[in-house]
Amino acid sequence: MGTPTNQTAQVLATGDVAAIGAWQPNSGQALKSVAGSKAIYTSADEPGLIYDFVSVSPQSLAERRADWVKFVKVWDRVVKYLSDTATRKDGIAIMASRAGVKPEEYAAFLGGTRFLSLAESRPRYQVGTSLESIPYSMTVADTFNLANKVYKDGQKPSTYLDSTLTIDALK
Repeated sequence: MGTPTNQTAQVLATGDVAAIGAWQPNSGQALKSVAGSKAIYTSADEPGLIYDFVSVSPQSLAERRADWVKFVKVWDRVVKYLSDTATRKDGIAIMASRAGVKPEEYAAFLGGTRFLSLAESRPRYQVGTSLESIPYSMTVADTFNLANKVYKDGQKPSTYLDSTLTIDALK
């Protein structure tokens, strides 16, 4: 059933389907709105399966590379802010506000989330055979998406995955 993610909670509530695939905050809304529902598999069960990225067009990268390196450097500040017990609560409140949920609800989402520093992420750009490798993780996701007809043409991470901004930000 082709349902937009933001409508999956409503579809589960109809009883027309037995399960949904969704990410936060949609999956959390489904769990709250459908009595007796439970998560059967989450990203916490498969660390490294999902990596989030910021993408930049080749033109912007070429024209404003120094600005993008500065942007990437900010990520380490974000990771430190969320790791520091003195500022973590505020960081969660900021993210919760953006997601449109209460901070305590958002805090519950973080069990399956790992924020990698730039130094931690750098080796993950290497081709590997486990979910510790971003290219491998992307291949696993691509295989799933092709098999489930999410799109018809396979993706080639090597054509767009570039760790040089991370490397430059670490200098």
